[in-house]
Amino acid sequence: MGKAWLTDAEEGSVDLLVIAAECSGDELGAELIRDYRRLRPSALVYGIGGPNMAREASHFLYNLVDHAVMGVWEVLKQLPFLLRLQREIVRWVAAVRPRLVCLIDSPALNLRIAKELFQRAVSRKGGGNVTICYYVAPQIWAWKAERRFALAHYVDSLAVLFPFERSAFADTGLPVVCVGHPFLRSDSPVRYAEDGALLLLPGSRKDSIRRIFPTMLACAADPAFGQLPAVTCIYPTEPIRQLLVSQIVAMGESLSARIRLISAEEAQKNPVDARLVLVGAGSMSLRCALAAIPGAVVYQTHPLTCWIGRRFLRISRIGLGSILLGYEVYPEFLQKDAQPGPIAAKLVQFLHAADDFAAFAEELRSAMACHGPLPAEWLAEI
Repeated sequence: MGKAWLTDAEEGSVDLLVIAAECSGDELGAELIRDYRRLRPSALVYGIGGPNMAREASHFLYNLVDHAVMGVWEVLKQLPFLLRLQREIVRWVAAVRPRLVCLIDSPALNLRIAKELFQRAVSRKGGGNVTICYYVAPQIWAWKAERRFALAHYVDSLAVLFPFERSAFADTGLPVVCVGHPFLRSDSPVRYAEDGALLLLPGSRKDSIRRIFPTMLACAADPAFGQLPAVTCIYPTEPIRQLLVSQIVAMGESLSARIRLISAEEAQKNPVDARLVLVGAGSMSLRCALAAIPGAVVYQTHPLTCWIGRRFLRISRIGLGSILLGYEVYPEFLQKDAQPGPIAAKLVQFLHAADDFAAFAEELRSAMACHGPLPAEWLAEI
């Protein structure tokens, strides 16, 4: 980790540091940096995130996305590494004093960073000269609502994606701006097509993929889907591609011969046509719902994480589309219910349900509509 932090940045020379800890945050961070540098062409922007941010930042410090985890048990396994990384980031910020630090999502790491910068009198709220902004609010409407007060205590400004989130922070005094969801202003890497493939989207976290991708593959092997032209899987990074390949090979040649692996970068240039989708929990379930692709959510996590989630979560669904609309968009097959037979049977019912999902997509777009500034404009104003 040490060599990644050897930069020639002098104190006060960096205009903006953006930190993202997983793939969706890396995409948001790349868009944010690209637009910010258009507004401020001379700005010196540093990044900690993934390959997308690496292409856009003036200087890239560390690829954090390859270490992305989700869930209590998964975080505990990586805790020593995450704590070392947190210390390195705080040390760098304290030494370089960028004018702005933008933390994207991932509160398990980013709220800790904000707290330590406050305690070390680096951030403005702690008495220093570094402005701390937070982009993509923690899902306080789902669990741990008290985090809103921590954000208000340590952060100077918050940008949220959904209009309803502003009211969730009304009792904190924290300046909150709705910048809208990027899915509404960007081209989709997936689209519905009647002659499209069965699309598998197991996510970007290795632990989660190891649990759910074999189930997805077993479902894809069902004879009912032999009529579809192919089985397509989109992967975000090369390490994830290698993990997917190892699991595909384990399924045997009859299925592996039908599977196409496409990088997220290629899918963004040439959208993937899909008739049905199996997707893990996360932002891609929302992307697919907006694209009106019929399908289902498949998710399994460590039993400890599941137990804690069921004990403390204030929501009954995990798919973002279903949460936003208040009713089921994608049926959810979770933990022991994630069995290939029932999943395949449900997907077969959706082979001719395109009109229903098109209606869901329109409702989602209305629910997500926001007329605030762009994320880069929000930062530039600060």
